[in-house]
Amino acid sequence: MYISKWGEEIVIDNNLGNDYFEVIMAGITYPNPTYRIMHNVSHEFPYDYYVFEYVVKGIGYIETPEERYMVSEGDFYFLNKKRYHIYYADQDHPYQKIFIVLYGSFVDFLVSKHLSNDSVYIKKCNLEDLMTHIIQILKEEEPINYNKLSLAVLALFQQAFPSPYRSKPSTKRNPEIIKNYIDTHINERITLEDISNNLYISKSHIERAFKKEFGQTPLAYCMNQKIEQVASMLVTTDYPLPQIAQQFGFTDVKYMSKCFKKIKGQTPTEYKRSMLAQNPMLKQPSTFVLQNKKARFTVKAKNSQENR
Repeated sequence: MYISKWGEEIVIDNNLGNDYFEVIMAGITYPNPTYRIMHNVSHEFPYDYYVFEYVVKGIGYIETPEERYMVSEGDFYFLNKKRYHIYYADQDHPYQKIFIVLYGSFVDFLVSKHLSNDSVYIKKCNLEDLMTHIIQILKEEEPINYNKLSLAVLALFQQAFPSPYRSKPSTKRNPEIIKNYIDTHINERITLEDISNNLYISKSHIERAFKKEFGQTPLAYCMNQKIEQVASMLVTTDYPLPQIAQQFGFTDVKYMSKCFKKIKGQTPTEYKRSMLAQNPMLKQPSTFVLQNKKARFTVKAKNSQENR
């Protein structure tokens, strides 16, 4: 850990080590009216990393060639890789924020499933505890506990970003409300009765409205979402199947495996084995060892502004 030239507390500043899942940089930006970061202002120094930041207090700005955005307390924002960004603190009310910079095909997959190809995504949501939890994971253990980190990053996508399922434009609110309920309770065992009791909508209307809007029943959507999350955990953690089943509200491993095979065409064990065989660079996170944890990772553009 060290303090950057901007007065940031840098928890990790890592040389690129693994193409599957890597934390490039993470830390806390404290209020500084001169704070200013630049990405991809020059083609000579392409910035190939995803940036996730949460504003704890104060005000800041993000500029792209097309638009200027203001962010403030309670805003979570995502900056896409290989895009032109300049972001900086408001001079009168400079922001304090928590940030993590991620790289790898695991993150590529999550971004492709949850987000469009937009350069910037901003959402007002309380993710301070989760972002702080990620920072704490990076602080407390060396090598990094990638089991914990993978779960935290999955939770970050689940809470911050829209569901991977793209809906058709609609003036009706009920299908979106139902889908949002499922998305936010995906780690629980969900029944139609649960949805009905919590949303005060009849079970028959839930099924009819949801299927008309999304082309599948709400429980089928829920199961597909669970299995996608299970598949991610299989290749990013070494948690045993009973623990994964419990994580997503399955009654037992046998039932989870049956549902998994129905959707993926393979058992969880077969799926994991095939993914490892198809991806030679894929490693279990528990075997990752950080090299040169304190090494400085800095890329500078021609105008000598910091490019992170």
